Amino acid sequence: MTKFTARAVLLASAMLATGGAAADPVADFYKGKTVTILVPIGPGGTYDMYGRLGAAILEKHLPGKPQVITQLMTGAGGALATNYIAARSAQDGTALISLHGSAPQNQMLGTAGNNYDLNKFLMVGQFSPLNSSLTVWRATTPGLTIEDAKKKEIVLGSTGAGSYQFQLPVLLNALIGTKFKVVTGYRGIPEQNIAIERGEIHGRGGTLVSWAVTEEHWVRENKIAHLVQVGNKRAKGFDDVPLATELVTDANHKLALDLISAGSLMGRSLAGSPGIPADRAKALRDAFDKGIKDPEILAKAKEWKLDLEPASGAELEAIVKRILATPKPVIDLVKNEIEAKPTDKKG
Repeated sequence: MTKFTARAVLLASAMLATGGAAADPVADFYKGKTVTILVPIGPGGTYDMYGRLGAAILEKHLPGKPQVITQLMTGAGGALATNYIAARSAQDGTALISLHGSAPQNQMLGTAGNNYDLNKFLMVGQFSPLNSSLTVWRATTPGLTIEDAKKKEIVLGSTGAGSYQFQLPVLLNALIGTKFKVVTGYRGIPEQNIAIERGEIHGRGGTLVSWAVTEEHWVRENKIAHLVQVGNKRAKGFDDVPLATELVTDANHKLALDLISAGSLMGRSLAGSPGIPADRAKALRDAFDKGIKDPEILAKAKEWKLDLEPASGAELEAIVKRILATPKPVIDLVKNEIEAKPTDKKG
């Protein structure tokens, strides 16, 4: 037998042993590993639920079938988890985040505690853009409309100064004369909801869909009122709630509110750490795109009452770049207003 024939026989034997399949380095990497999706805001809210949906997608559709788990890492309005992904997590495709919607605007504003560059993150995909609102408890609030908020002090809860829960009411105070007082230091949506029921605060900011997820009976029993919403357009079913940008006429003021509203454009999204190798980055995006159409995943989203209006990783990346291109005069306007206001901290 010649050397050439011997090599051919060995190659044929190897192909038979592997079923004739070519090696898949991505599957080989992920096989037996655990992928972790960090959740930056407390349990039970939409960041948590969409993070779990992302875990279900990747566990089913990522090559190598790794175990995919979610892990809470709360604090600083989502910055703690985002900073961790940026600099301390594994940079190999095993560390992802249910990305906080305010992350791009906080990068532009240089909000204290934010030490990341989203230009370096991998945008995996978006579950849905989500309009957000400032919402109050009818039984305790002194006002039920945005016009009422110009006349009476309404107390809202917030996770921190890096959250739109803080930034939007403070900016509205400056631009249209509302009298919101913001109390920071709440660990997440469930804790704020308890504070609302106890009368500690009158309401909070949150995605419109989050109320149906966390407190469905409040919605059913008409216990809450939405004062204002943010997003590209008024959300379906909330046509009587004004957009924040409709409340101002100055062009820079509109852009300022657009910046603060950027979280609604981001919605609920999945991102990966910087430095992920190109083949694994493609596999993550492909798995998301395939999984978001999977009937099993769609049924789970329906069961969990999660809206889906997905965008690809490339489309999400374009949204991020658009926010990061906000003109400096607008950034300075917003920074001057939100940095000038002291924070009332939860006792």
